[in-house]
Amino acid sequence: MSKLSRNDIQKLEDYWINLNEYKKLLQFREWELLNPHKETDTNIGGGRSNNTSDTTGRKAMILAEDTLYQNLSRIVSTIENMYEKLDHDQKTIVDMRYRDKLECYEWQHIGDALYMSVQRVLRKRNALIDETARRLGWV
Repeated sequence: MSKLSRNDIQKLEDYWINLNEYKKLLQFREWELLNPHKETDTNIGGGRSNNTSDTTGRKAMILAEDTLYQNLSRIVSTIENMYEKLDHDQKTIVDMRYRDKLECYEWQHIGDALYMSVQRVLRKRNALIDETARRLGWV
């Protein structure tokens, strides 16, 4: 597997830490795309509209063509799907290190909770980050 830079690892960890923020951004972007600001029409009595009457198809096309929406959607779905399939140890690492907002757990605390060394915890974290990068198409 190719070596990820420190910035790549930090960004991938940010995806895990701020998953709820990315979900909110995704919902806002969808709302923003489907409810655009409309200028007042000064052409009163003008010609027919170019818009199709198929609203579901129009919404799907709008969302499919927006790269920001697609990127956010890919990040959110990848993180959620990965979390569902993690083993107990990796879920504990994610929960303690990335999801617990009240306490900041160091690697030693996580290792103590899982009865394993810090190096083993970091290897499991690195495997998680590498798999995240692979599924997002970074490597």
